[in-house]
Amino acid sequence: MKVKSFILSIVLILLSATAAMGQINVPAAYFEGAVKEMPLKKPGKLLANDGEALEYSWDKGSWKVPYSQIKTVYISLSRQSELHQVFGLGGYAVGRLKKRKLLLSLIFTDEQGRNRRCVFFLPEAASLKFFEMIEKKSGRNTIYESEEARLAVEEASEKTPGDNK
Repeated sequence: MKVKSFILSIVLILLSATAAMGQINVPAAYFEGAVKEMPLKKPGKLLANDGEALEYSWDKGSWKVPYSQIKTVYISLSRQSELHQVFGLGGYAVGRLKKRKLLLSLIFTDEQGRNRRCVFFLPEAASLKFFEMIEKKSGRNTIYESEEARLAVEEASEKTPGDNK
């Protein structure tokens, strides 16, 4: 009986891992930019997948940008003042105690051909695979603000073998 349960557990784990291989979810909050459809500073998730668009979803909606319209993928690190803007005094205190967090900036073209920018705050570690998926699907290389930003992503990848699925 225990052997059957064990085998069934292994099969279920393998099936769920296989289903999730084509997508990576990362906790995020829309921080700033020119996308009026998204609520500012509202927690949500960024979903990079094998589909045609990068998606940001929050409790009352979602927004998508086709990978083909992404022109720039830029990663920087938060500053304490930015944490204060997002989370108030509590964010400032936490920012002083913790490592700086990643900011993902995207420049993309909208339906009218205008360049638009949006910045996402990534409060948890985002793995390198998340950014590699965006690079692969958009055909754009990720630009890092600094070597410190690149190392933060690499360090997060070492700590999150599950790739934030």
